[in-house]
This record gives sequence, C-alpha cells and structure tokens, in this order.
Amino acid sequence: MATETQNAIFLGPDGEVDVKKVAQDYKPAENQALVKVKYSAINPADLRHSYMGLHGHVAGYEWVGTAVEVGDSSPFTVGQELFGMVDVAANKPQYLGAHQNFLIADGTQHTWALPKGLSPEVAVGMPVAVQTVADALFNAFGFGFPQANISGSDTTDTAILVWGGASSVGAAAIQIAKLAGFSPIFTTASKHNHASLEKLGATQCFDYKSPEVVQEIKAAVAKSGKKLRVAFDAVSANIPVFGTVVPEGAISSSDLARQACSEDVLEKDLLLCGVLPVPTDPTWKFCLGVRNYGDKLKALGGVAQDPEFPVRMNKFIVWLVANHEKHWQQGLRITKVKGAEEGVRQIRRVFGGGASMEKVLIERPL
Repeated sequence: MATETQNAIFLGPDGEVDVKKVAQDYKPAENQALVKVKYSAINPADLRHSYMGLHGHVAGYEWVGTAVEVGDSSPFTVGQELFGMVDVAANKPQYLGAHQNFLIADGTQHTWALPKGLSPEVAVGMPVAVQTVADALFNAFGFGFPQANISGSDTTDTAILVWGGASSVGAAAIQIAKLAGFSPIFTTASKHNHASLEKLGATQCFDYKSPEVVQEIKAAVAKSGKKLRVAFDAVSANIPVFGTVVPEGAISSSDLARQACSEDVLEKDLLLCGVLPVPTDPTWKFCLGVRNYGDKLKALGGVAQDPEFPVRMNKFIVWLVANHEKHWQQGLRITKVKGAEEGVRQIRRVFGGGASMEKVLIERPL
C-alpha cells in the first residue's frame, strides 16, 4: 500500500501545475486496483482542464504500471501489468491522478491489461488519442467499425481531412481512419513530418504553414474525384477557448479545415469535429478523450450524453488493444523525462504546442 508521502504534480485552480507532497493511504475497494505507476504520459489537457473548472487535484490522465493491491471484486490480480486513464470530473478524489507514484485504477472502463507485445512506453500513450478519435469518427460522425461490432455509416470511398496530423491525436486519427476504410486521407503538418505521416496511412500531406494550404487541399480533393465533407481538427489551434491565447490576425484551424471542404457540399451534409468547441460555428462538434458510462457526462458537469457513446468508444479501444500487433504503429517519437520538476516543465511545453510527432512520458519515481 502507498502509505508514505509521495511527490505528485498538482493542478491548481489558478491554472498552474506544481509539485506537492501527497500523503494519503490509498486503499482499493471492490473492482479497483492500487497501481504502482511506471510511466505517466503528458497531454495538453493536463493543464487545459483547469480552464474548464477541472482542477484542485493530482494532474494527469494516462498511466501504465503494476497492480500492487486489488479490491475484493477486481478483475485484476496483484503483479499484473495494467495501463489506462483516470476519469475526468470535477472534485475527483486525489487518488485519481496519473502524475504521482501510486494511483487507484477505478474500475474497468478505462483500465486494460497490458497485452503481450505491447510495450509500456507505447501503451501509456494510447488511451487519450485513441478514444478521442473514436469519439469523433464513431460517435460525432456516426460511422461504423464492423470489426469491433460498432454500427454506423459506411466509410467506403469517403474522403477525410485530418488537420494537425503530427499531434498525438492526429497521428492516431490517420491510422484509425485508414483502419475504418476512409480514402483518401488528407492531413496537414510541417513538411519534415510528411513522410512519417504517409507511413501511418495518409494519402497526401500539406504544409499547414503555406498561405495556399486551403487551395492546395481543394486541388488534391478535386483530382481525387471525391467530395470532401468530413474534417477532423486534431489540434483546434487559435480557437479562443479554455486558455488558448490567439495571436492577432491568426486564422483558426477550424476555419481553415472548413474552407478546405468541397464548396458544393451542403452545410447540413458537412461532418466537422474538433478537440475543442468552436463557439462561432455550430456546425463543428466537440469530441472527448473519455466518457463515463451512463447518460450524464461527469467531465462537463453532468450534461446529457448518448449512453451508447462510451460503449462504442470502449468497444473500439478494446478491439485495437487486442489487435495492436497488426493494426497499431508507434508513429510518435517517445521522450522520457525524470523528476516531478521536469515533468511540470514538460506539461507546460506540451500545453503551449511544443510537441510535434512526440509523446512525452514521465518516469518514476517522481
């Protein structure tokens, strides 16, 4: 049991992350497991969520480690390697935070046994990206994935644009879009990342810094003979929500992605989804990296949700984990850092957009 004081990275109400000493006797109950963390992974949400009123707790969502104690009805066993993500909610208990040495894996919805052949370093970076993409493609857009028994629209001959392919979510979106049958798959990224993204499944890449990027995408779409009506914004850049500072005159990635869609597609037929909401354009939907079971979404203060959405997300990631050897590539460079103070610095860097084709992990102990 984790009875001693431990270092933890704490997210305060002021939007700052700091190192604090945490003293709590974590005891797993029922289907929970006490996990000794090996790595936690950094996501922009680690800091961004403070601007959504989700703060005052240990920061971090993705983790991998070993079960050292389990509850009476836990499906896991002591010594078993596990990975997953903690819940997103206001006023959550201290034990639900990835950036500490021990945590409680609360139930089975977002906790998975580490399968043979999947390294801890790769597994720890999967949950947020994979589930975010699943929420966009299979929930917001309503497409199906029969391999995982997920019903929905057919993707055959459907073009898709992934804006921000070099982000962790964008790289996952390219792989998952290919698995789901989208074609062609267009994406934007810096030029030096194009070859890597094509290996993941992108049909054609475009430099998002080009002043002609929208016209370049439109020309490629026209050449493909398809219509572009599906766009996923994996970065939601320059949208003034949740702490984002927008430079004067900057155009948002959502505006650019929408402009790139085929002009003769009716607005009602557009399928647009991003990782952040777009207050000025209701055509855009907003996807999440985690949804609790039930018809009330804890991450957004109990707003209503389709209870099938979390079920569909879980079906997909369970399928992908089981089939990772054939269907998942580690497309991002893995950077490991040591120590809580360095972890804080890296959280700030990632939130500021400093990670490209990179997943940052914090080693233990903190």
